[in-house]
Amino acid sequence: MSTAIYTRRLVEHRYGRTLEELQRGNASDRSDDPVLPILLRRLGGLVQTDGNVRSARRNLDAAWQRSRSGEHVLDDLVLLYATEVVDLERQEQTETEAVWDLLDVRLLLDRPSAQRPPAQRAAPAPGDRDLLAIAREVAAGLLRLNREALRRGLRDRGVHVSNRRLGAVLQQLRAESATP
Repeated sequence: MSTAIYTRRLVEHRYGRTLEELQRGNASDRSDDPVLPILLRRLGGLVQTDGNVRSARRNLDAAWQRSRSGEHVLDDLVLLYATEVVDLERQEQTETEAVWDLLDVRLLLDRPSAQRPPAQRAAPAPGDRDLLAIAREVAAGLLRLNREALRRGLRDRGVHVSNRRLGAVLQQLRAESATP
């Protein structure tokens, strides 16, 4: 499957409509997507470059076949077509990356604005006092207090805690160690 076809299918998948529907919606200005007109222009350029690449490959193949048949005068022509194919493939890759980047921008625009995460509790809940006592014992034997070392020490004692609870205990231990 060519890069242009794959990219077209990707665009259709991301928008949930066929390319023709997207073009009709964009032509009638019914689209409120600011990325769509740019995306469609870039995709059109990619399709045109894909056609140019295919044509250059056919020319290269024909020149190569004639050169192999004994017409050594055509070696320069083979080199010329090979250079053209390489240049067009680079252009196609650049255009493809531009379309993919625009799809990423569209995904970012579709996301709701960043909301504040719910406030984490700063200290362990009252039921975590036993956990805090065990964590203090573990922390006393550690050279450096960090999440993984504390988790490992608690597991060695048969205590398994969630990441959220471990974070709250770790915050409490660090606060205690910072207090003079």
